[in-house]
Amino acid sequence: MDQPDPEMVDAVLSLAIAAGAGDEEAVEVFLRTFELADLAFTAAGVIWRMATALGQMVDPPRSAPQMLHVFAQAMRETGDEFGGAGSR
Repeated sequence: MDQPDPEMVDAVLSLAIAAGAGDEEAVEVFLRTFELADLAFTAAGVIWRMATALGQMVDPPRSAPQMLHVFAQAMRETGDEFGGAGSR
């Protein structure tokens, strides 16, 4: 995987923070400022790298696809903003 453009990584992470904070105005600015395909491609790479890193922090270690499955399951569960993951 090629190194992502640092400006795009910053944009993706800032967009995630804005979305998580419910700042719709900031989200709109990001969506108007950057090409949607570039945001999507960079976001996919960021998610993959995060899943890879988090997979190495659990015992037993898990692969990125396994961690993505864990994320998907947590998002399907009802509960708090973490998909109910903190309620177990």
